[in-house]
Amino acid sequence: MSKRPEGWLEGKVAVVTGAANGMGRATAVLFAQEGAKVVLGDVDKKGGQNAVEEIKDRGGEAAFVACDVSKEAEVIRLIGTAKRKYGGLNTIFNNAGIEQPVTPSHEVSEELFDRVIAINLKGTFFGCKHAIPLLRQAGGGTIVNNSSVSAFANVGGNISYGASKGAIMSLTRILAIEYARENIRVNAICPGVIDTPMNQRNLEKAADPDAVREKWMAVTPLGRMGTPEEVARTVLYLASEMSSFTTGIGLLIDGGRVAT
Repeated sequence: MSKRPEGWLEGKVAVVTGAANGMGRATAVLFAQEGAKVVLGDVDKKGGQNAVEEIKDRGGEAAFVACDVSKEAEVIRLIGTAKRKYGGLNTIFNNAGIEQPVTPSHEVSEELFDRVIAINLKGTFFGCKHAIPLLRQAGGGTIVNNSSVSAFANVGGNISYGASKGAIMSLTRILAIEYARENIRVNAICPGVIDTPMNQRNLEKAADPDAVREKWMAVTPLGRMGTPEEVARTVLYLASEMSSFTTGIGLLIDGGRVAT
């Protein structure tokens, strides 16, 4: 029997939040294909378990932990599972997030603003905070945070979402500099319009889904939505030694949107 070629994350341990579907699930599956043992976290228990089964069916190793990233104790439990089950941690993809329904800024409620910030920004902070001690124990590692084109370009009607994603970029740069000498690299991805269940729900809620889809295509020079698998390949690059001299960046995956 021929030996399986070593993958980009061979022998590594990874945590992925928001891993039940979309970009998180595609990344968890790819990480496992590339040799990592993966701990998946999500509030969607059924989707998370299904993702683990998919990984195992493909010959990978994974575990699921129900996790609301806005709750620090649950993030501690998620990351602690990597240590208890697989012996440590080498990389984390802080992907979990929600969007703000398109709303004029003066109509955004305190409850909505707090919820978006709690999940997107505070959840990312918790993931970084509790991953770093394990990465230090491992002699280094990588953190990839999910920001957005909204950190660079005003897309309108989503002040809480844009604020959270802009703050994630600041958080990413601060941590990248603070822990660079400890061989911990911290980067972010900044996706544009990606064909995820969240964006499909946004289309379903829209008064004119065709008009929204047409607008998305118009602001994307490549003329289509990105796929979760395309995002996953970029996350893999930043999580692996292939990007060994890269830290503190926000890598656009937007089909050319910001360049316009």
